[in-house]
Amino acid sequence: MSKISKITYLRWLFSLFAICLCITSCQEERLETITPNAEETLVANTMLPQLMERISLLDGSADNFIDSANCFLVDLPVTVSINGITIVVNSVNDYSEIIATLNQSDNNDVTITYPITIVLSDYSEIVIENQEQLQTQINNCTGPNQPDIDIECIDFQYPFSIAIFDTNFEVIETQSITDDETLFYFLESLSNGIVASINYPISLVNAAGTVISVNSNQELETAIAAAENTCDEDDDNNYNDANCTQAFVTENLIDCFWRITNLDGNTQLIYEFYFNQDGSFTFSTEPTSSTVYEGNWEVTTSNGSLVLNISNVTSNITSVNGSWIIDECTTDELQLHNGNQQLTLQKSCENNTPFECFENIQRTICDEDNPFDGFVEMNLEELFIETITCTQPYDFSFHITQVDADASVNALTPNSYTNTSAVETLYLRIQDNTGVYEVYTITIAVEECCTSAMTTPLIDNLILYMPFANEVKDLVSNWETTGNYTYVSDRDGNTSCALGFNGSETLEVPITTTNQIVQGDAFSVSLWFKMQNTNASNYEILLQKGSAISEGFQISVFDLNTPVFSDADSGYGLWDDPWNMDANLPSDTTNWHHLVLTVDGNNTVRLYRDGQQRNEDVNSTIDIGSTPLMNYMLGSGFEGHLDDIRMYNIALTPNDVSTLYTLDADCNACL
Repeated sequence: MSKISKITYLRWLFSLFAICLCITSCQEERLETITPNAEETLVANTMLPQLMERISLLDGSADNFIDSANCFLVDLPVTVSINGITIVVNSVNDYSEIIATLNQSDNNDVTITYPITIVLSDYSEIVIENQEQLQTQINNCTGPNQPDIDIECIDFQYPFSIAIFDTNFEVIETQSITDDETLFYFLESLSNGIVASINYPISLVNAAGTVISVNSNQELETAIAAAENTCDEDDDNNYNDANCTQAFVTENLIDCFWRITNLDGNTQLIYEFYFNQDGSFTFSTEPTSSTVYEGNWEVTTSNGSLVLNISNVTSNITSVNGSWIIDECTTDELQLHNGNQQLTLQKSCENNTPFECFENIQRTICDEDNPFDGFVEMNLEELFIETITCTQPYDFSFHITQVDADASVNALTPNSYTNTSAVETLYLRIQDNTGVYEVYTITIAVEECCTSAMTTPLIDNLILYMPFANEVKDLVSNWETTGNYTYVSDRDGNTSCALGFNGSETLEVPITTTNQIVQGDAFSVSLWFKMQNTNASNYEILLQKGSAISEGFQISVFDLNTPVFSDADSGYGLWDDPWNMDANLPSDTTNWHHLVLTVDGNNTVRLYRDGQQRNEDVNSTIDIGSTPLMNYMLGSGFEGHLDDIRMYNIALTPNDVSTLYTLDADCNACL
């Protein structure tokens, strides 16, 4: 039954029910007589039915990427086009195709083929013939993230039942309430004089996933009122802002510096803000300006909205003081408002000098030889230069002494250096284009990291290997980074041998000439993942090539947490089709799953899960781009655990995949 047919049927049903109520009350046959408690009856136009109706209103924000409106839905099917690509949307499962196409396009305009039917929040329908008529309806909605009438921070758990009484307080029917729509039309029928009472207990679930059991009208009213405006209702048009949380915004503001690109229409401001972890910030007209101004900041939540509070700005742009509601949120931009004022902040990570990119370094190098002798041939450039991202040009050289580094003499050969002692200090000279230089110390400690008993299978053609053994390190290149990472137990129960992600943090691994992958290369990716998020509509990236979804490729989970491999150039996607056939998998937060992607020289793509091939595309159209890019990104928007990430420069065979699947969990510190 279509949505329109269902709505018409429900209206007819409740109208008929009201008529039957009048007839039944006149019958002589006596039914069960129960005197309902006046405090437990539902009375039209009182607080509880009104709160219940606000929960039952149709949430129109689910398809904002189609209609840019949060107070109605476009009835399906509908045909849209994005950047010349036509998509027929037959069900909500096809929303993922629209989002994937938008992610791979610089143009976010969605063109709708008319006529269409829209379903309003009260489940009534309007036929829309053109864009002008649609815009009229959009104007009737509240703006993105503005207060509106519906309550989205708590939901009923269906089904539950309601007892219906006639005027003699005889139970004439028990009405089963199975969804929001049924509840809405039932509540409308109360105005016809129906006397009804909820059969308690019933349950609700709030935005945090907590189930709340209530046993009376008063408990129900209290639970709904307490939950109102306690979450981000996500009524904006940003289809990809699942990680826009208080923690994400806070951490993002601290990263790099931010420019005001629009303050209430003024786009000529040149202030640059540096947000500090202690809640203070500084700003100036230029990064190197000697005149610096100060203020304080904090990200909080208020009435369900994220708020950036700015205070104590006493000079220049004092108008930024106040509580700014965050309307749109991405990694590189924040759109905010305070009353009628609009504010746009954009992040910039450009370096002003190369000296901002370097610091003194201490590094442990593994001596993997047996027997251990304490000497390792190493590539200094690969270890200490290629891992640095810097937007300013510079020259570098390595030296044995500070004197040589200052004089820029006796430079070492960086790609083939062997240490002379177990612990030694080298000197790295960095010089900009004007001849200004600084010298940094590199302290290298060579340790025995492996024993002869430790073996790692399938290491041939391995270009990246991260087992997360209480460290974030690529055991192939010895690149590693430190930070406040969350280590969890792996699939075999080894403590601190896997990495946890909370949905608002990512990990960037530098792309080098050794581990780079471009279009036409054969390659494979093997990883283990365990979901911790059961929101079936979240787009969560496990691993991607590039720092943005508009470049490289992504291995992700989406649409019932289904694994999918996609690129950013051609719109290609290969799904783990059997995933949805198992009703337990979309909500599985207990079990680890092994995912392997292989691409051979003929561009044939194969997707394996838990040791078995789940999909294949021979001579596919996948296009991962001809540019190596700067980083591999792990965990963007992902809420769960990752472990034992391997990348190969060959297409693994089914036997190889089976071997990896049956291996014990890796907790290795070296190859």
